[in-house]
Amino acid sequence: MFEVRNGIHIVIILYIILCLVLWHFKPKMMFNGSNMKQLGIGENKSVFNYQITIIMLAIVMFYIFEIIWLKRNNFL
Repeated sequence: MFEVRNGIHIVIILYIILCLVLWHFKPKMMFNGSNMKQLGIGENKSVFNYQITIIMLAIVMFYIFEIIWLKRNNFL
């Protein structure tokens, strides 16, 4: 029915941990004190807001997982 590849659970756990670490440290480029900066260009805005960053992080992590999985199973 629905099959999950071996190792995807590790990627999901790593993703959640990285999102929580990013939220805990609150980099100044994404946060204004304890509030998130809005998406945009200008004062108190950022191109790298939290939502966009975690979406891009998920895409990159899954892409890296796919490359490693393909190489491990001799598809590349």
